[in-house]
Amino acid sequence: YMRRGLERNEFILHYQPKQDLASGNLNGVEALVRWQHPQRGLVDPDQFIPLAEETGLIVDLGRRIIDLACAQIADWRHAGLALPRVAINVSGVQLIGTQLVTDLRRALSEHDIPASLLELEITESGLMNDLKTARDILRELKSMGLSIAIDDFGTGYSSLSYLDMLPLNKVKIDRSFVRDLTKDAKKLKLLRGVVHLARELGLEVVVEGVETEDQLHMISDNNCADIIQGYIFGTPMPHG
Repeated sequence: YMRRGLERNEFILHYQPKQDLASGNLNGVEALVRWQHPQRGLVDPDQFIPLAEETGLIVDLGRRIIDLACAQIADWRHAGLALPRVAINVSGVQLIGTQLVTDLRRALSEHDIPASLLELEITESGLMNDLKTARDILRELKSMGLSIAIDDFGTGYSSLSYLDMLPLNKVKIDRSFVRDLTKDAKKLKLLRGVVHLARELGLEVVVEGVETEDQLHMISDNNCADIIQGYIFGTPMPHG
């Protein structure tokens, strides 16, 4: 069914804004894939991404996501809109072999957009299969001008040991740090510690899952983010 969905262009992207905490300006958007299923309607990625990874279809799906995101960036440029950097999620499966690099080079060239307008978000778990290979591929992508962020940071076991090993620009802290931030003092201490470490390594800090004014104020008052993402600013929406 997924392969047929790809052939029928049933996969689309929604975009969620990221806000610069200091200025309040739009910092960029994250492109989030959805399956516009003819019977089931709009299907969220957690219902099909694991299957895509298991079957290997994630490579084809990833190629489609890259192409859709680059096409959208090109459309925004042609419309004369101020350009946010667009972040796309990359699976660990895509960090095996050279296909990801090839797909990105082709899409950037085909749509005539600079690599600096694209950011890749890699989950911690996705890096653990073959860290050395992933590091080499990420280095090549960063040398092309792409920004690299580690996603869901704080949920894995080896986080601290490889933060300095990988060619990263940003750390995106997992929403679990934010969920009970206003109720549990330990959460704030953990968040402050992670943020301090990231900044010591010269990395920008993105905090996702911000949903309430109280969470936002606590993060702001404690200088625990450079960039904020969450429902308080906007839900994932079609580009139109």
